[in-house]
Amino acid sequence: MTNLNFKVYERNVKENQNRLRKTGQIPGIIYGEFLEETIPVKMCNAELRRMLRKNSSGSILNVSLEDKTINCVVKEVQKNDRHEIIHVDFQYIKPNEIIKMRIPIKFIGQDILESKRLTLETHNLYIDLQGDVEKIPESIELDASQMSLDDKVLIEDIVIPQDITILSDPKTLLAVVSSQYFN
Repeated sequence: MTNLNFKVYERNVKENQNRLRKTGQIPGIIYGEFLEETIPVKMCNAELRRMLRKNSSGSILNVSLEDKTINCVVKEVQKNDRHEIIHVDFQYIKPNEIIKMRIPIKFIGQDILESKRLTLETHNLYIDLQGDVEKIPESIELDASQMSLDDKVLIEDIVIPQDITILSDPKTLLAVVSSQYFN
């Protein structure tokens, strides 16, 4: 897990969220089991998009809020029908806390498949895991370069760190190799 710094500002819950968005800010919330109450926040849209582009949902962020810094993970990013970010949920975490996370799966080696005139059809690009926040990977990378026609990757085929539990159905299809040509 990577620790990154990200600045947010406390917001009044009565602030008009649409007006915030028009001024280039995005409303959000920080919640967590070990917080006394949820914290409504706002952040710069451009900085948020930059942070999300560079990091996965499993990244631990050092969130700067007023005069304190707290560790959080991005739990949910809500978008409108134009794919614009309209709200972000952060989950406060403490070291060694057991949490549930949706982790992205990234396939590498697809160019080698394509050189064999094969295509990797992806069906599910996320896996749900539970475990120590420090041990859950930010993403899972799978090498497709050695796969052959009709090979499949299921969640049960993934090797994960010890002490991490897979919450997703192990029989879930992640990807299958197919031919670029139709018979």
